[in-house]
Amino acid sequence: MGWVIKGAVALLLLVAVLGVLALLAESWARGRDAKLHPPPGRMIAVDGRAMHIRCLGQGAPTVVLEAGGGNPAMLAFPVQERVARFARVCSYDRAGLGWSDPAPDGRTFEDRARELHALLVAAGEPGPYVLAGESFGGLVARTFARLYPEEVAGLVLVDAAEEQFFFSKLSRFQGQRGQAKVYALAARLGLARWMIVHQPRLAGLPPGMALADRRRFAALFSRPAYMAALPQEVEAYERAPPEQRLAGGFGRLGDRPLAVIAHGRPFTGAQAWMEDGWSAGQARLAALSTDSETVIAARSGHAIAQTQPDLVAEVIGRVVGKVRNN
Repeated sequence: MGWVIKGAVALLLLVAVLGVLALLAESWARGRDAKLHPPPGRMIAVDGRAMHIRCLGQGAPTVVLEAGGGNPAMLAFPVQERVARFARVCSYDRAGLGWSDPAPDGRTFEDRARELHALLVAAGEPGPYVLAGESFGGLVARTFARLYPEEVAGLVLVDAAEEQFFFSKLSRFQGQRGQAKVYALAARLGLARWMIVHQPRLAGLPPGMALADRRRFAALFSRPAYMAALPQEVEAYERAPPEQRLAGGFGRLGDRPLAVIAHGRPFTGAQAWMEDGWSAGQARLAALSTDSETVIAARSGHAIAQTQPDLVAEVIGRVVGKVRNN
């Protein structure tokens, strides 16, 4: 038995040494990231923190892209570059995501909407705005429209979160906290960076992404601020008051132009349970305005902006056209 015990001890020591080496290597890589992957937009001070915003194009109304939960603005760049052909368009990173500084815990959807408003004002990007919110970002966009109704001329909701659906299944979404902790450990050991660069499909990145872009994503997704921001996005749901947890609780849109883009390919795997009730939620979103249209992204799952950016830009263009005609 002595040799078994010695072998187990040796194995544990080897694992510990490899873990320390992985931590040191990842720490070195993070120190290099700031030089290799500077922010492509501007860093603007908001409430004493730096937030990243990138604006392209010309022409009112200004389109503001609101990314999905846990996503950096970089995922919206393909849509942004298409929209910039016909309008001014801004993408930005919520606190802790992308290149933006982290924020304290306890922030609500209202806090996020006010931070966006302060960012747009500080960056000199005046309204009126057409807000395009994807998934989690749809609730941020609608909160912004409720708080600043005179500055919002139209909305595009890209497979957006709908309150009745999400809050009825909140306990299942809260399980993502545990996933975030597992991800944080993997990121500290450099495993997340390796997977994003070398196994992009397993990491959920769009197919065909260039190696340089994968390396930039790996840098963003390996930031300690990102690991803290992930559970904070889930906590925003938990902090919503009871009156916001019913259909239409985040506000209705009157006669403002609204486009709802819903996925055509169902959720699969561990997320397959989300398909039950999703379409009904998208129909409730479309009913928020008397001037709305629903578009089905036939070739896309939930990540419509990444798989069909041309379609998303085209739909945004129709809403922009309605605003201009009005």
